[in-house]
Amino acid sequence: MKSFLVTLLFLCSFSIFSQETSDKAQIEITLNNYIDGFYKGDTLKLKAALKPRLYKFGYWKNKDTGKYEYYDQLTYKNALKMAQNTKEKGRIRTETKMRSVKVLEISNHIASAKVTGYWGLDYMLLSKDDGKWMIEQVIWEGPFEEDFKKEEKTTTFYLIRHAEKDRSDKTNRNPHLTEAGLKRANNWANVLKEVKFDMVYSTDYNRTKETAAPTAKANNVEVSFYDPRKMNSKEFMETTKGKTILVVGHSNTTPMFTNGLLGEKKYDMIDDNNNANLYIVTVTKDSKTSTVLKVD
Repeated sequence: MKSFLVTLLFLCSFSIFSQETSDKAQIEITLNNYIDGFYKGDTLKLKAALKPRLYKFGYWKNKDTGKYEYYDQLTYKNALKMAQNTKEKGRIRTETKMRSVKVLEISNHIASAKVTGYWGLDYMLLSKDDGKWMIEQVIWEGPFEEDFKKEEKTTTFYLIRHAEKDRSDKTNRNPHLTEAGLKRANNWANVLKEVKFDMVYSTDYNRTKETAAPTAKANNVEVSFYDPRKMNSKEFMETTKGKTILVVGHSNTTPMFTNGLLGEKKYDMIDDNNNANLYIVTVTKDSKTSTVLKVD
């Protein structure tokens, strides 16, 4: 009799364990169907995963403010439309690095789970009807912190004064570079060859344009002209955001612009015989840093 009871208890325990294992496997299939629906634009798998009364909402971190903002409910109908658009526009994702499913808890009729997708994290509630597990509710947040940091834009400015100008005619207000100046201009391109410039700016003078030309050519970009009085404008800062820029100016405008970027008076006017200063300013959402080098 004792042996019979032990056997009966074992069989009951095995039956319960098997049922839990079966439920877990079914839930994992549902979760993977959910991911495939959004990754591959597979509306059939998405329909197999979602209840028509789906309630999904979440929070997205604004890259400009760093704050999470509420996103309205995504309905069952809109979810299918998103999947369809993914397929039609060829935005199918195949990566597996940012993809995982985890069943958190299973009860008789409901379960909870966590899904990791390219968009971020989803926590969800599932229910079982007619032996089939489907997703009822989802709350999500994104993007991943490392992805958010990648989206943060760093702007780097390299600022130099024009190279040596021809001083032989004191009445000439727009002289060209001397032979030594042309040599320095080419040397700047060599010194900065490891830097990939998105933009090169110069004032509209022969000496600054000739100084900027070799570096612009090396980076296959056109020289853009600027007004030193408007360099710290909101429009200019938005245009250059997230880029690497060379700015060629004058003994007074170069430190003035550098100070404007930093928001403080850190650098004085350059000595008239000094054509070797290189100011490097790095601007992020939270900080502004600078350094000055002398390159002879």
